[in-house]
Order: sequence, then C-alpha cells, then structure tokens
Amino acid sequence: MSMSILSTQLVTPASPSNKIRLSLLATALVDALGGPAEFRRRFSFKTVTSMVSNHNFNLPKGVWTDDTSMALCLARSIGSSKLRGVEDGFDEHDQLTAYTNWWSRGELSATGRCFDIGNTISRALSIYEPYVNAKDPAARAKGLREIKTQLDHEDCSGNGSLMRVLPVGLAYWEEEEKARIGMRGMDRCYRQSDAGSLRPVGVSGSQTTTFSKLDLLEYFTTFPYQNEELRKALAVPVPDLPNDNLGKSDRDAAQLESYYRTNHPIIRLIIDTHAEHVKAKRQSTSLPIPSEKALPSSGYVLHTLVAALYCFFASSTFEEGAILAVNLGNDADTVGAIYGGLAGVWYAGDVLEGYSNSGIFGKFSSSVIAAYRSLGSANEEEETTKRFWSKRVDGWRKDLVKREFIEEVAEELVQFQASSSDSV
Repeated sequence: MSMSILSTQLVTPASPSNKIRLSLLATALVDALGGPAEFRRRFSFKTVTSMVSNHNFNLPKGVWTDDTSMALCLARSIGSSKLRGVEDGFDEHDQLTAYTNWWSRGELSATGRCFDIGNTISRALSIYEPYVNAKDPAARAKGLREIKTQLDHEDCSGNGSLMRVLPVGLAYWEEEEKARIGMRGMDRCYRQSDAGSLRPVGVSGSQTTTFSKLDLLEYFTTFPYQNEELRKALAVPVPDLPNDNLGKSDRDAAQLESYYRTNHPIIRLIIDTHAEHVKAKRQSTSLPIPSEKALPSSGYVLHTLVAALYCFFASSTFEEGAILAVNLGNDADTVGAIYGGLAGVWYAGDVLEGYSNSGIFGKFSSSVIAAYRSLGSANEEEETTKRFWSKRVDGWRKDLVKREFIEEVAEELVQFQASSSDSV
C-alpha cells in the first residue's frame, strides 16, 4: 500500500448531519477494533482486521472503550444543552456531571459500567465530585478552579482531551472561534490546547467539491501553533511557489506535494516506511508500519495525534487507515478513535446503512443522489461510498455493541447543529 497523491484525494461530499452521524460511528468502530491491541507492543500480535474479544478487560468483541464513551458524554451535553436553557451548547458543569455519571454509574458505556478510565480525567472527576450536585454557580466555579490548580502541570499531557474533542468541532464547524473557546474550556488541565484546536475541517470542506488532503495538510502545516513540540511535529515552512492568476494550478499543487513529501516529517515517514517495506520484500499481508521509535503511539497527546495523522495520510480509504491505526499497538484504541473521527468526517457520504451482500450500497438521501447525477457520473455514488464503506467495515458495524447509543446521541448533536446553523 503506497501513499496516493494527496491533491487528488477529495473529501466525500455529504450533508453535515451525516458527517456527524458517521464520524461518531467511525470513532466507535475503530475504538472497538483497537481495544484488544491496547497495551501490546508493536509487531507482537497477530494483525487485527476484524472485531475480536478484548482480553485486557475480559470483554466480548465489538465493545468500545472510554474513548467513545467520553465523546458521547460531551456530544450529549452539547446536543441537549438547549433543553437546559444553555443556548450556545457549552456547559462545563453539565459535561463534568455527564463524565461522572459514566464513571460512577456506567451511563453511555457499552457494558453498563466504566471498565477503564485515564489517570487525569479520574483525578479531575474526583476533585469535582463534591460539586456535581451543587446548585450555586459559585460552588461550581470553585470546583473548576480546583481542577485547574491541581492538574495544571506536565502530567496532564495525556490524550484524554484529544479523544473526546470531536463533538465540539462537529457542533461548531461553522463557528471556528466558538469551537476554540469550547475546546479551551473543555479540559482545564489540558496543556496542549493547540492539538484540541485542530477542528475537523473536513465538515466545512465537505461543502465544496475541491477540498483535498493536500489542502488539509496545508491546514495542519500553517496552523499558528503556540506549542513548540506540535510545531516541530506538524509544521514546516511553506515554500514560495509560483501561482497563476486563477489561483493554485495543478502544477503548483504537484510542486507543493513534492515539497511536503521531502520535508514534512509525517509525509516523509510515510514515504520512507513504504520504501523500506518494498525493499524488504515483506509479505503482501504485512502492513507498512514504522517502528515504535519512529512513530510512537503512547498515551502522550502528541504521540497520539501524530500517529492518527500518519494513518490518515498514509491511506486512501477508511478501512485502510483503520487497520493501520489499530495495529500500532500500545494506545491503539485511542489512536484508532481519533483516526476514526477524522476519517469519518473525511470519507463519510450520505450512505448510512453499509454494504449489502449484493454489492448495492445502502440508501442515499434524495438530495445527494440529485447532486451526484448533476455531476454526470453514474458511478460516482458507489465510488465515493467505497471510501468509507466496504464489506469489512460493514462487518465491524454489525459487530459493534450498543450501536443504538451512538445513533441516539448522534441525532441529538445533529439537531443541535442544525438549529445553531439556522441562527448563524
């Protein structure tokens, strides 16, 4: 599997509502797929391509982990906010209450209990627990200050914020500043706020027909990072390439992509890893995955983000990237969940029901069918659908435990985003 040309890989067009639905589903799919490989050293286990039992926690196949549960908690808090009189959707007290209910009572868990939780969020919830039932805003504010005071240090650089940030970007994709404010407030001990601010721009990109992976790479490359580690990992100086009067030409895109293939650390690693894979004449069933030293996939937020982006840019379909992500081992479920959220936004179209045995894909919305027909391509519907759905991915969907929870929460977020969009 070699890296396809980025400038020709366009975001799949779809309604924002279905981007929301499928990105949350994708998060759970790859989270559950990667759960059994969590804590395992890279290359020490059989290649994961299907849902299997999670022996780490004695769970059956298809069970998603804390990554998805916490994303659903945040999505529900935002999606139900207007019912509580919170017009902009962001309510830190309600979010912490939702996380506490998951932690203590197993709400929005695939098993009915919290079987795993990160150290930082566990400490934060323990600090805030006395304030969960507080009615006085001053008391709630005190609890938030205590979290900030006790957890604002280097030990709080885990990937918890990154794993659950997706709903903020989905809800506020039309309002970037509001998304950034929400992300900054979401985790007061989260020191790498730059990473959380990298919203899923594929939602807005899906409203065009020309937004490519090269454009997305430029977004990451030119983002105004405040954190030096993120800047080194994701940004390179943008070359001064010639432009014509019509904007970036095909030639300019080729020049820019060539530059990134040589100079961008993630893209360079993808190219080098594939070359080594071919040179070593490894089995066709093996994966072009670099060493743990070259691409760590630990619980450190920077490692998790870079690993997820590696899988996204190294692949050209949802399935390909998902299999790469979960076979990295270590914090495979979280890398998978973060990859799944991004790739779900990117590849998901308006097909929600998967792949049937007859080879005919699930139902399209009438508006999307009309849009594709207007492009004059009879095969475009199926070709774009295959970027997300495949027989294997549909098998993952069928094996996913408590899928109805994900669908229910997704609908709440869809309704919130639609009502917010009407007021923008």
